[in-house]
This record gives sequence, structure tokens and C-alpha cells, in this order.
Amino acid sequence: MFGKDADDRWDDTIAYLNHNFPCAGLADRLGDHIEGVVPQAQRNAISKELSFGSRDDKKKDPGYAAHTEQRRSLRALLLCQRVYFSNLWARKTVNRIPGSSPDLLGANWRALSMAHWQNQTEAEILAGIGMFAPVPGVVAADVATAAEAGPPDGLGIEIAGNLRLSRNLNCCIGSAETCYRGVCAWLLQSGMVSLRWFLRDCAPNGQVACDLMFGTGVTVWDSATLFDAKSVLPEIGRGFIVHMWDELTGLGGWNGHWVISKGGGRICGVNNGLVNKPDEVVITAYTNGGRLRSQFEGYGGYFKVQKQEVGEAGSRWVTMMKDGKPVPAKANLVKFDPVLLRDRM
Repeated sequence: MFGKDADDRWDDTIAYLNHNFPCAGLADRLGDHIEGVVPQAQRNAISKELSFGSRDDKKKDPGYAAHTEQRRSLRALLLCQRVYFSNLWARKTVNRIPGSSPDLLGANWRALSMAHWQNQTEAEILAGIGMFAPVPGVVAADVATAAEAGPPDGLGIEIAGNLRLSRNLNCCIGSAETCYRGVCAWLLQSGMVSLRWFLRDCAPNGQVACDLMFGTGVTVWDSATLFDAKSVLPEIGRGFIVHMWDELTGLGGWNGHWVISKGGGRICGVNNGLVNKPDEVVITAYTNGGRLRSQFEGYGGYFKVQKQEVGEAGSRWVTMMKDGKPVPAKANLVKFDPVLLRDRM
């Protein structure tokens, strides 16, 4: 039997994505979003990459209809990978400047993807396509549940460009070299966001990049108020993203620390500030129950600088003084409702 021509194949694949991933409540259906990303002049060539050639089975054969839908789903997954892992969409920050195009699609990406997916059922392939759309019905608390389950696995297989990701599997994988990289992985794992959102910047770093990803948030603690031992932090809801920093650390220190609130003053985070108190121990790598207050204390109080006296083996942290008085830190704490994330998709 003759297969579809490039235009029919493209239209059918877009229709399949729109039907299965309407992305209710968000800006676009998945197929419509792809059409907004891919220029008209490139669609014919990309559609040809989705061709499987002629079929050996016939319409009267048992299982023909199911096989048809499996082929449609496989084309739809390949289209998502081809578009969103390519320089048509994927971006990363380099030297604190967002907008670089990473090379996430290798020359043999299609063969690798086909080897993994071509013999799987439509339902299994739909779970792979599901990585490119938020999970319907997800709420903020689901982000905290994902964070409580553990940090990114650190096994070296990254999220960006991964052809095997599926909503049926753990996608909290890869490195956690920065605290907000952990936050991004938990947002993806929870279903709050999709790979489309994640790949808008697969290596965010610095204020410009993070503001583009998360927005500017809602102030919980303003730098004009000294945070000290008597201060009380307002309650932050379960699953909210939290960012803390000290303005006095300048551009390089703006990154500060990013965590997920568990509610009740507790947080999940990676790359944490060390805490060693009689009633609380937090290690750098990961916590799923440390206190938000303990992390914020590292940014509040009075501003500290490293100082090394002549003859001392190493430096030590001392309070900065000005005109004989300690200099207050300018600690900020902001929160983000993940449901309202900028351009969530």
C-alpha cells in the first residue's frame, strides 16, 4: 500500500497530538504548539523524517486498526523529539547569557528512538509523548511529593535530549549541580511542567535566565527588614518554589538557594547550606525535611566576609563593619506558585 504524502502525514500527526494532548487551561494544544514553532518551509522535510514506508498488513487483517494508531503515536513521538530537542526550540544559558542552542539531537537520533519505541504499544508511546505536556490535574502539592522521593539520580544520563523518557518511568535523573536544577527536575517529575518548559533553558544560571524561567515571584521577606533570631517567617504552602539570596553578594550571589516547600516550615533541596544543630542536620547533597529557616539564616543577620590574618593557615568568616557598626545583610525570600509559573507548558 502507498503511504501518506508529506502534507497528509504532517496534518495527521498534528491532529493526533491535538486530540490526545489538548493541554486544557494552557495556551495551546500540543500539535498547535508545534505548528507555532516549526516554520512552514521546514514542515515538508521534517514530515519526511516521520515516514515508515509502506505497510505489509491490510485493512481486513485483525489488529490493523490498533497497528494504525500505534504508528500514528510513534510518528507523533518522533515529531516531538525532532522539534523540541532541536535548535528550533531547545536553549541553554552559557556564561549567564541565555539563548544558546545546545546540540541535543545526534545524527542517529531517529534510529536510536525507533530502536527503543517501535515495538511498544500505543499506550506506552503515549506515555513518552506525555513528557511534552503537563499532566492534567497536577497541583502544587504534587511537586513536594516528587521532591520528597529523592534528588536527581546523578547517574550521568541527563534529561535534555533523552529519547527514552516516559511518564511511566522516573524522570528525576541526571546531575544536580545547582539547586534550581533539582527544582526543575522535580517540576518535570511531578507533571507540573513538560519537557517543553524544561528545554526552554536546560541549564539556567543567573538572574536573567531564572527570571525568564520562573518569573520574579512573590515577596515573603524583604531585604529592608533585618532577619535575626527573633524574626518569624510566614508560612509557605506545600509545593511552592522558594528562592533566597542576599543582595550584598552582588550579581554572582543572586543565585542564592532554591528549594521546594513541604509546608510547615520544612523544605526539600539539593546543594544545601550545611546545618549541624542538636535537632537538625542537613547535608549539602539533599534534604527532604530541613527547615526553611535554617537555610535562610545563611543569608540573613549581618553580612559576613572572609578574612585571613597574617600567619593564619586559612580564612575565616567575620562580620563586615562600617563606621564601627555591623553591616546588616539584605536577605530576600520569594515564593512561586508552580501552577502560575511563567509560560508553564
